[in-house]
Amino acid sequence: MVKNILVPYDGSESSKRALEFALDLANLYHASISIVSCLLIYQHVDPVMSAAYVETMKMQKDAIRDTLSELEPKLKQTGVAYKTDVLESVSITDVILSYSEKHGIDLIVMGSRGLGGFKKMLLGSVASGVSQHSKCPVLIVK
Repeated sequence: MVKNILVPYDGSESSKRALEFALDLANLYHASISIVSCLLIYQHVDPVMSAAYVETMKMQKDAIRDTLSELEPKLKQTGVAYKTDVLESVSITDVILSYSEKHGIDLIVMGSRGLGGFKKMLLGSVASGVSQHSKCPVLIVK
């Protein structure tokens, strides 16, 4: 039974389509949705640049929160129970997988490609990694 759906969201057209699909499924199954956006962090930062790095990361996190808050009016209209989160990690794939396990996710609905720079032949690297390693079903929306 599908009760908890996870939607990784980065604002790309692919992730927007995935969210639409997930909302339809949530209505159909009376499920809730967790919408997460990921902030890629770097482990090794030159101490000289650390203050600038911290400020840049704060600005990026605020921008992600703004993007998620722009979804609020539409999400409220649907009547679907939802929550949003900004996740920070050195690996977007790993943080999505970890989140899904910790929060009892039954289904991950994600776009085939995000905003990343390099494209793989068939799937984006995050979608590919999540679909290969997830313990729950993954629906990839094109």
